[in-house]
Amino acid sequence: MSVNSLFDIGSRSLRAVNEQMDATSQNIANAESEGYRRRRVTLSSRSVATTGLYTSNGAQDVTASGVGVETFERVRDGMLEAAGNDAQSGESAAREEGRVLGVLEGALATGTDASLSASLEGLFDGFSDLANNPDSGGVREALLGKARQLTDTFGRLDERLGKLTSNTEDALQGNVGQANELLNKVASLNEKIQNAEAGGSPDYAAEDTRDQTIKELSKLMPVEVQEDRSEGFTLTVDGMTVVQGTESTNLTLKGTNDPSVSTTVEFGDTGVAFEPGDEGGGEIGAQARLLGDTLPGVQNDLDALAGDVVQKVNGEHQSGFDQNGDTGENFFDPSETTAGSIQLDSSIQGPSDIAAVAGDGSGNPLPGDTSPAQNIADLSETLTPQATDLAANVGTRVQEAASKEEAQAAAGERIQAQIEDVSGVSIDQQMSNLIEQQQAFAASARVLTTARQVTDTLLSIAR
Repeated sequence: MSVNSLFDIGSRSLRAVNEQMDATSQNIANAESEGYRRRRVTLSSRSVATTGLYTSNGAQDVTASGVGVETFERVRDGMLEAAGNDAQSGESAAREEGRVLGVLEGALATGTDASLSASLEGLFDGFSDLANNPDSGGVREALLGKARQLTDTFGRLDERLGKLTSNTEDALQGNVGQANELLNKVASLNEKIQNAEAGGSPDYAAEDTRDQTIKELSKLMPVEVQEDRSEGFTLTVDGMTVVQGTESTNLTLKGTNDPSVSTTVEFGDTGVAFEPGDEGGGEIGAQARLLGDTLPGVQNDLDALAGDVVQKVNGEHQSGFDQNGDTGENFFDPSETTAGSIQLDSSIQGPSDIAAVAGDGSGNPLPGDTSPAQNIADLSETLTPQATDLAANVGTRVQEAASKEEAQAAAGERIQAQIEDVSGVSIDQQMSNLIEQQQAFAASARVLTTARQVTDTLLSIAR
């Protein structure tokens, strides 16, 4: 080995170890930076085939070995990150469903005087009291008050449900806008990363930002990532490509503020709607599911219950006689059969207009027979449970959403711990690496010092 080889090996070693120290220092500095992926420098041996001034490799063609940087890379596991994004998407969807349905559960809550089941029970109790005291003006007045309370409760729930739907639409619109911004950002980062690689200097900071952007996007919708070093990341949602290379497809929101049309999220101008399925789908998927299925389903059930109340109460009320001797009259307006429109019939002008007694078959009332009022009271056995079941079904969905959120959060935490093991920065490990690298740097410097001393000695002999 020539003296020149010593200089070459020593200088190569200094440069390689310096690269390692730079990477380690960067890791330590960014240990708490969100989305940062640990940098790693891999070294490999290098052949040094140069000869000295007065020596040659000889017949055996012996070469000395130095060291150089083999790779400088971000340490990441794409499969783990994909699993983490999927868990986060499911957690966000369950949390959003639980939040919205929790508000609805509060509005439908049983066990309070203002609940729908309590208002229904109050109406039927009032008719039961009327059956026992058909001539009591106070009982009749109280019954009218309970009837108005019931219509008010239906109207309040309809209004709350409408407002909740409107708020969910607004939240969905905001999330769609945010998702489009993130999609455009990924496409822009793809271009930036490609340009950096083409220039020979990979932009790892931009790659960290891209991974973090996709993580944020996964909260909103279930994003799948295909990695392509030539075109950057390709993102798909529900099988539709939303980012490919430097191009992105924005989401569009259709059917808002129009009760006759289902609210849908479509991919650009394709006319293809995002179908989130029965669960998961991120916040956008949860909101699309709530607006397209859950909330309309609750609204239909509420309207159906109001329609049943109108139809069944009117059916019994028409068979009875009021205190004015009139019969065949409705108690509720038969043309208004939804929760938002249910109201007393115009024929009910006062307590005396409430029918309570049966007829004798000849068009005359039988004061001793209060079966019409009692029959209406007996409707409680079928109608009140419907209100209770409506609230219970929403409560069950809230519990299911909470369980799903908890399960997805636990899975996400486990995956994140694995990601940190692979890609995270351990300060203790990095400090240990830095000490080793400092020692290696010092050793390489001593090789150069020794080579210089040998050179000086040879030159002094030559003189």
